[in-house]
Amino acid sequence: MTVLFLLISLILAVLLAIVLTFRLLRLHRELNHVHEFLLNKTAFTEPGQSLPNERVRVFSENPILRRLASGINSVLDRLQNAESRTRQAEDAHKRLVSNISHDLRTPLTSVMGYLEVLQTDENLSGAEQKQFMNIAYKKSRSMYELLDQFFQLAKIEAGDLPLQNVPIDMNRLTKEMLVGLYPIFLNLSLEPVVEIPQKRLYALGDSMAVERIVGNLLSNSLRHGASSGIIGARLTETEDHISLEIWDNGPGISPGNLKLIFERMYTLEPARTSGSSGSGLGLTIARQLALKLGGSLHAASIPGERTSFILQLPKASSC
Repeated sequence: MTVLFLLISLILAVLLAIVLTFRLLRLHRELNHVHEFLLNKTAFTEPGQSLPNERVRVFSENPILRRLASGINSVLDRLQNAESRTRQAEDAHKRLVSNISHDLRTPLTSVMGYLEVLQTDENLSGAEQKQFMNIAYKKSRSMYELLDQFFQLAKIEAGDLPLQNVPIDMNRLTKEMLVGLYPIFLNLSLEPVVEIPQKRLYALGDSMAVERIVGNLLSNSLRHGASSGIIGARLTETEDHISLEIWDNGPGISPGNLKLIFERMYTLEPARTSGSSGSGLGLTIARQLALKLGGSLHAASIPGERTSFILQLPKASSC
């Protein structure tokens, strides 16, 4: 009986050893597969080479090995997403540099042309000299404003622009911004439609940043919607936010363009000019500032009926 028990125990031990060996060999194959994948297919260290869409596949039921594969795939996903964002940023940077170069070249060429005439043509009358100097000054001013907007955007995105977080009287701010544009409204025969409640509405933010956002939105509506004859400002509140809508009933924005208007240097006109098209940075700066203040800025448009830019800022407690 004892011999039989020992024999059965030996057989069971051999079978157990075989099973363990089989599992170890299978685990070894799976680990070797993961090793080869990392070594030969991901090419982490190859410069300029994109990460492939391949992922580690493990058929083992071993929980540790499955977690290892899941972790590796998660890292690959994050790396691929980071790579995609980096490429998008690089493409945006290239477009930005190209567009700025274009927008600077045109007025700079004009300035140089007028200055050359002033320097070489001795037959110019005093009135012509003054006219040419005024034109050269305006062109130079437009270049300065473009560069100033570019550096402001760079400071905002780099986090180098200090922003306060204090209550802002949005009723007063909105009225003052509209009053500051009154001469332009008169010149364009515009009478703004203003909807501001009697109740004081306070938002949390930086007053200079909010003024810049609202100023950019009003300038944008004046540039693209003044031909309609109507521009409006509507101030409202929700439980958590203060909303300011700047709207007009101009030509509007198509759905395809609506997705792009907050991109750097994007303008609605097919041809980029230094005239009424603007620099293409105003809306980008406005949205970036809104986000930095913990708010949002989005647009909606029904072409020919109503185009709105809605700024939302966190609501301040009662002041």
